[in-house]
Amino acid sequence: MITQHFPLKLNRRSSVISPVLLLALFFSCLVGHVRHTYAAEKISADRLLKMADDVRNPAETYTMTIGVKTSSTDQTFDVFLKGKEKTLVVVKSPAKDRGRNMLMLDRDFHAYIPNLKKSVRLSLAQKMSGEVSNGDIARTRWHGDYTATLEKEDDKDAVLFLEGNKPMLTYQKIRLWVDKQNARPSRAEFLGLDGKTVLKRARYTEYKNIAGSLRPTTLVIEDVTGKSSTISILKMEKSDLADSVFTLQNLEKVR
Repeated sequence: MITQHFPLKLNRRSSVISPVLLLALFFSCLVGHVRHTYAAEKISADRLLKMADDVRNPAETYTMTIGVKTSSTDQTFDVFLKGKEKTLVVVKSPAKDRGRNMLMLDRDFHAYIPNLKKSVRLSLAQKMSGEVSNGDIARTRWHGDYTATLEKEDDKDAVLFLEGNKPMLTYQKIRLWVDKQNARPSRAEFLGLDGKTVLKRARYTEYKNIAGSLRPTTLVIEDVTGKSSTISILKMEKSDLADSVFTLQNLEKVR
């Protein structure tokens, strides 16, 4: 640690250092120490990814209301999440789509078809609407699903390369930009299996105080042709949810 030396001015009438000068010297050293400690701390890629998850997800269990806007549709959903393995997505609007609810259990994704009166299995990677895939809404946590390595960094951001360590994820490989100071994700590239081909790009924007902290309330997803869709968080709150919420029986009847 670099130590700064400050010239001490003595009172002409005594050799006692001025209390004001002592206080200023103390806080100068304290601030220098804090900055040095932060600069010296090397956060692992895995820990930074977990911190980015915590920015996006307020608790282990929570609910949110979201809007999904594409070039041709405008939809609203209530989303119930418990850990990263259980998600219930309930369609609220438009009215014609009510009842077409979706349930994720681990990486199994079920969609209920009211006119058939049965649920069908889909993949997390399948398109839900516009450029939005099922997993963009149903599986919101990266940590545990991906192995993170630090690809590069600058003064502001760390760029993490995420490689899926489980089958049937929404995206098997992701490049993620995370602010090193506060772990806020800013943008991502969703990649093909070769880890080079960009399938979609995403931006995490409009950070607002919601569910007790600053979180991105808008996710813009853009494909390689320039078409984009927007996921907006309209409401988010921590909640206790019973396991019975996340069943195929409940999927069929909840409105």
